[in-house]
Amino acid sequence: MAATPENSLLRVSEEEKIKIREEFNLDEKKVNENLDVIEEWCEKQEHLKEALQYFDRKLLEYIHILARGSIEATKTKIDKILTTRGLLSELTLNMSIDEFENFSENMFKVIMKVEGLNIKWIILITSIGDQRSRHDYSICDRHILDFKNMNINIVSKINPITLKKVQVLGTETYGLRIKGIHFVNTPPLAAKLSNLLKLIFKDKISRRIHVHASYEELHKEIPKEVLPGDYGGDGPNCAQIAEQWKEYLKTDKARKIMEISNKMKSDESKRSSIKFNEEYLGMSGTFRSLNVD
Repeated sequence: MAATPENSLLRVSEEEKIKIREEFNLDEKKVNENLDVIEEWCEKQEHLKEALQYFDRKLLEYIHILARGSIEATKTKIDKILTTRGLLSELTLNMSIDEFENFSENMFKVIMKVEGLNIKWIILITSIGDQRSRHDYSICDRHILDFKNMNINIVSKINPITLKKVQVLGTETYGLRIKGIHFVNTPPLAAKLSNLLKLIFKDKISRRIHVHASYEELHKEIPKEVLPGDYGGDGPNCAQIAEQWKEYLKTDKARKIMEISNKMKSDESKRSSIKFNEEYLGMSGTFRSLNVD
């Protein structure tokens, strides 16, 4: 399995790893025992074997943590990751750092800064997700959408099918556990977007959508020490973080991970008779059947 280059933007201390493992009654010995079992299973999956050669123990452990330390849930997540990458290949495969060279310096800021759900923006975020999955060790995410400088009319340009694909990418392809989606500086019409998201996401996630009139209200939910300076937090500003990411994505390390990621998908011709879309995603074989009132 492929080795993972280091990423200075996503460093995780051993103390942090120990704390997270303890949440699932794991220690280093137990994690390694579980990963041995998972690797043995991986070698027997004909439809995944080609892609799994690009996994390393660090990536397997990250997926295992996202699966709360469950061996069976980890197997399911691995299958979902590689299968949805193939299903959404236009957003997850054949990516190149070079196509992002001309993006503006604000490209890493909130999603509503761009013209609707721009496909290249989604591909960019997907590529960052690939980088993150090789280094991160977090067990949940919070997402902040800031409406401060946004034209609310852009909501009408959002394609709900594309938004559904984004949701599947996050929760299925990368297995993210969304702890909260936070709207900040919201105009009255922002409720339209909130309602759209509630149609797209499952009830569990929909209940975690929060609306904040100001950054001060946001601080009641998210500690200032983990927020960027733009949001009254103690961290660097978004522009600084964006610049760091832009520089990192130009490195040989990032390119190597992207090259590997472009090969990570299942070979459905070798799968058993299980219909993955219906079995795991709960939908028929196309996103075009999604209806939103």
